[in-house]
Amino acid sequence: MSTSNLRHDIQGMRGISILAVVLYHAFPFILPGGFVGVDVFFVVSGFVITGSILRDDESGRFSVVNFYRRRIRRIFPALYVMLAVVILAALFVMPPAQLFEAAKSAVATIFFSSNYFFMKRIGYFDGPAALRPLLHTWSLAVEEQFYILFPLLLVLVCRKFPRFLRPMILAAAALSLLLSIWLVRTNATEAFFSAPPRAFELLFGALVACPGWKSNLSQKSRDALSVLGLVAIAVPLFAFRESTPFPGLAALLPCCGAALLIRAGVGTGARSLAGEWLSTPILAFLGSVSYSLYLWHWPILVGMRFLAGGELRPIQLLPALGLALLASYASLICVERPFLDPRRNGFPFLSVGLASMATASVLCILPVMGHGLPQRFSASSLALFSAASDANPRRSACHYEGKRQYAYQENCLFGASGVSPDVAVFGDSHGAELVVAIGERLQLQGRAVMQITASACPPALRFRSRVTSNCASFVDSMLSGLIADAHIRTVVLCADFAAYQGSEQLTLMNGYTDVVQKLRSSGKRVIAVYPIPVYSFDPPTVLGIRHEFGLSIDRVGMNRMDFDRSNRPAIAFLDSLKADHLIDTFSPEELLCDANRCRVYSPAAGPLYFNPHHLSIKGARILAAALPL
Repeated sequence: MSTSNLRHDIQGMRGISILAVVLYHAFPFILPGGFVGVDVFFVVSGFVITGSILRDDESGRFSVVNFYRRRIRRIFPALYVMLAVVILAALFVMPPAQLFEAAKSAVATIFFSSNYFFMKRIGYFDGPAALRPLLHTWSLAVEEQFYILFPLLLVLVCRKFPRFLRPMILAAAALSLLLSIWLVRTNATEAFFSAPPRAFELLFGALVACPGWKSNLSQKSRDALSVLGLVAIAVPLFAFRESTPFPGLAALLPCCGAALLIRAGVGTGARSLAGEWLSTPILAFLGSVSYSLYLWHWPILVGMRFLAGGELRPIQLLPALGLALLASYASLICVERPFLDPRRNGFPFLSVGLASMATASVLCILPVMGHGLPQRFSASSLALFSAASDANPRRSACHYEGKRQYAYQENCLFGASGVSPDVAVFGDSHGAELVVAIGERLQLQGRAVMQITASACPPALRFRSRVTSNCASFVDSMLSGLIADAHIRTVVLCADFAAYQGSEQLTLMNGYTDVVQKLRSSGKRVIAVYPIPVYSFDPPTVLGIRHEFGLSIDRVGMNRMDFDRSNRPAIAFLDSLKADHLIDTFSPEELLCDANRCRVYSPAAGPLYFNPHHLSIKGARILAAALPL
């Protein structure tokens, strides 16, 4: 078998993979399934590393120490340069809370555990992923965790049970795949970030690297395999969406495609049709900078979002990607290649690498110990940042997230104490802050309101949530409780319609209509709250940063036409229910927007949002004061 570094098609596969990932992060509408580029990387890595280990073991040169020495030499230099630049830049532009998190994520990255760090923090109410500069290191952590034990197990099987090498790798891949399929259904976040349900992707590459494959394939067979593999990679790039359950069964298509492409080129001097297509100079260049480009493109996009105050426009994205490409080429020439130079073979990479881990982690812990170093900012900027905590103070106790079932009588009440509530807020998380503001208003009248809200679980029968387990049973149970509760006269329905797309939105609308009809049949008055504007950036962060740099904050928000366009189906749906005299309606955009623009800041009230998708208590008070209760 030819050595991996002579496989130009492999370099082209790296080029295709990094191009897919970068385009997905910058222009997701072009390649909505570009995230599968990471999976192709995993297959390539499994093939290259396994082939290297097997060759070293066959020649008697394999040792665990040398293996990790080579990994440090390959991974550490470019990674540590990127980490240093990210943390230094964060000191200038990141609010205390984000710097605190970024520094902790840097420590997790240093110890190759950032996948689990982010897995525990990418929740429904966490800050936006688009502003986490080291989020992309999760895949590097998965890969390195895989290589903690795999080399030892591989060599052990090769030496003791060589006949069972391929069957054992295949069995391990099957177990990993089954785990992935199960977790996609039960815990999608763990399925995506953790190493065990991703291991089958690396094992697919390892399987192709195992000896014993038929090497005298006809050229037609090689060409057919390679084209079939390339098609299997290309289809998900355009067909998959962020909503596609992944990895699980969906990951089989790109991973099998990558394995087929690699297999088509196995053999001394072997060529394949698709392999030739991938061996173009442009893809070869992208393949050569793929590691550095992967490291640099994401933090540069995050940094540009901080400076731009939100999602980047195409005219801003192109310079950002150009900068990422320049940084990657500089990293290749000035960092990667010098450390891989054979003349540096005698350098103590292992001991220096371990020392670097210790030193870098100590330096990154300093911002953590300093609680994000808030003294970097003025008091007025810190006040804007603090809007991130202006949320329902009883969220953990009163907002359902599927961790346990509870009875209707356990729902939280806001307002006057000792009285039965006559109003209920029933909805997804868009009602969680509104109920607090309504409670403040009703308390002055000696009345109370009940909170019935659940994450990503709108008031719709038969709706299956991607976030909250048992959403359908929760809605059914709470609806039955509302109907039976004679004290509740008015039900306020809230839903983030824009968060539910395609068939999911149709299911929502059908189930929402059923809820309305059942409530009206039981004599309840129903007030449907129209959608609020939601954002792709974090309002408290953008407001604080812009204020600190002396920029205007009064017009931070979105174009009114963009809001109307994205919410047109929901508005039309609620209009139809209103026309049928089933509901009263309330339009938040009349208070949050003017004819031209929706805003996240009011000079009179302050920040109107505590995160991209949810009003702050201050923002909710503006709505509650105008609700016809």
